[in-house]
Amino acid sequence: MRWLLTCALALAAAGAAADRNDGEALSLIRSGLPHDALYDLTFSETVGMAVGHHGLLLLSEDGGQAWQTMAPISDVAMLAVAANEERVVVVGQQGRIFSGPEVHALSAAESPTAERLLSVALHESGLAVAVGGFGALVISEDGGATWEARYLDWSELQPEGLEAHLYDVSIGDGGEILICGEFAMILASGDRGETWQVRHRGDASLFAMHIDDQGLGFAVGQEGTVLRTRDAGATWQPLASASRANLLDVWHSKEGEVVAIGIRALLRSRDQGETWSSADGRAVERSWYAALAPGIMQIGLDNGTMQTQRVYAAGERGSIVTVNQ
Repeated sequence: MRWLLTCALALAAAGAAADRNDGEALSLIRSGLPHDALYDLTFSETVGMAVGHHGLLLLSEDGGQAWQTMAPISDVAMLAVAANEERVVVVGQQGRIFSGPEVHALSAAESPTAERLLSVALHESGLAVAVGGFGALVISEDGGATWEARYLDWSELQPEGLEAHLYDVSIGDGGEILICGEFAMILASGDRGETWQVRHRGDASLFAMHIDDQGLGFAVGQEGTVLRTRDAGATWQPLASASRANLLDVWHSKEGEVVAIGIRALLRSRDQGETWSSADGRAVERSWYAALAPGIMQIGLDNGTMQTQRVYAAGERGSIVTVNQ
């Protein structure tokens, strides 16, 4: 009889990996050359993908335990990747976009922008949204095969009318789009990008956000900025992180664990962001990490399969590490 055991604590490292972390906050899984860099990673069940400089593309088919280097898909940096069971979309410098049914079948899509694209999100309905430099916003309705540009009215959205860099985008289960970027700006659209509302404004740039299907979410950015939402991004509350680091990504579990990572920084909270601790150690203090993502690892047992979740970070030197418990 086949059975499935899901790990209760989302940050738990599995098996021998937990035994060899030696108390370190991060454990190295993969490292590249000194000038390598990874800018994003994502998982769809046990399949993981990471992208970086000069079209670097990595693939894991075992929940992130091992990574293989694929043929480069571009001659410029690829900065973001999104995937689900049906589609993969990769975006990057010069507005480059690649999409396909899976990572082995990516092809170039015609892009409506030459601005660098810094983030991409993909919805099961086929809606895909990518954002980037100087307010770049492009939308696809067919899973990334074809794209069109959308233009935000910055005279209404931003007091000075400046075209803000947009650093991250997410799509909720119901199709609502959220974007964050410069000036602590968070924008929302409930009509697939036709109209936009300002949900938050401030001073520091926001580089990343993560919102779960219960409406709990976090956004992070410059100088230790952390915001929290409990209503799927409708309202945001600033949190005291006790850090001045630039935070580049954030992830949280349903059990109240929050991880934020960035330039020489790793912050942890075990109470939904009420209090924070800062990790140290060589892997944190001498590196930067641009992306966090949870991967599902399967372990074969005599009477079935155990499935557990591990959280990975990717960044400098093409490194991929696990975030230890």
